[in-house]
Amino acid sequence: MKNLIFYALLTMISLTAYAMPPEARSLPLEQITLEHINIQGHVATWRLRKVCIDEQAYLVIIGANDPVGISASYKDGKPEQCRVNSIEEMSKD
Repeated sequence: MKNLIFYALLTMISLTAYAMPPEARSLPLEQITLEHINIQGHVATWRLRKVCIDEQAYLVIIGANDPVGISASYKDGKPEQCRVNSIEEMSKD
């Protein structure tokens, strides 16, 4: 009985070990951007963009030219939910 359980677990693990990740998606930044935020300090200004990915808001920290960090956006102590119109929905308006 122990061998049967062992081989069943081994089979399940081996099947999931070779699972391929989903294909990468491309999201246009202009389509998912909710707002631009500039935080002014004495020495530097940090540029943030609030974006919406899969109905969750994120803050993306922009470096000199490229994004350098991402963090979930919180509102009232809870992860901030959001929704952006798809290209198809925008074309209907």
